[in-house]
Amino acid sequence: MRKPKKGQWRLEAAFLAGLILFAIVGAGVERRFAEPASAQDTAVLLPVAMYHSVTDQGESPGEYVISPSMLEKDLQYLSQHGYETVVVGDLVSHVEKGTPLPEKPVMLTFDDGYYNNYCNAYPLLKQYGMQAVLSPVGTLVEQFTETDDPEEHEVWSYCTSGELKEMADSGVMEIQNHSYDFHELSPRRGCLRRSGEDEAAYRSIFMEDTRKAQELFRSIGITEPVCYTYPYGARNAETDALVQECGFVASLSCEEGIACITRDGASLKNIRRYNRDGRISSEQFWQKVLGQLEEVS
Repeated sequence: MRKPKKGQWRLEAAFLAGLILFAIVGAGVERRFAEPASAQDTAVLLPVAMYHSVTDQGESPGEYVISPSMLEKDLQYLSQHGYETVVVGDLVSHVEKGTPLPEKPVMLTFDDGYYNNYCNAYPLLKQYGMQAVLSPVGTLVEQFTETDDPEEHEVWSYCTSGELKEMADSGVMEIQNHSYDFHELSPRRGCLRRSGEDEAAYRSIFMEDTRKAQELFRSIGITEPVCYTYPYGARNAETDALVQECGFVASLSCEEGIACITRDGASLKNIRRYNRDGRISSEQFWQKVLGQLEEVS
């Protein structure tokens, strides 16, 4: 084998060193430009609370009822621990546009549209600079709007169209779809197909119910909902497919667990929530929820 000429070792060594340096620098550049893409895929862990009635009248507190003072303690606890509220629109913007979410996001949801959400929860949310998602039932909105009872009762009354419009316009409450008339357990459980019901007939009923709810909100002057809140959390693969066919990009379930939001739109489907049971204190509830958040972090 021919020996290299004098000085060739140095040339080859320098060339090899250059190749190594280029590889190292190149890898660094590649990592630097790859970071934004990986950052987009980072999961955002989101605790979501599910409230119903907020009153100190009647059988309060209960499994689905908390008092206004308890709600205020919830808001104080979240504020003191650095949490910022988000609504469905924020999640959709994050998924579709990459809009950043707060460092410590939390979502507060109110189901059914009780009048006490307007007279008790709404003022407290405004006071603490927080937002929430409100999912009213269409037929109940119509019923109490037509009645226009000047002596609305905190326990059994529901929000009128004017009250929903006021809350939506304020930016405090984001209105989403909780069905037009599926809020029942019998003979149909929520929006599920009834036993023995023809598939085509059921599909037509579901589509019509959804259409009526969406039209109701549009007639009130509220932005058309993009999220379907399952009545009683009753859902299956069939309802999921129909919800998607109706054009909803998000849905809220009643299954407990921490929601995991990514840039994948699928992460907005069947978002898990924790029922805010009024039989435990604010500290007990949020320590349970945030404790599970730490476990999955």
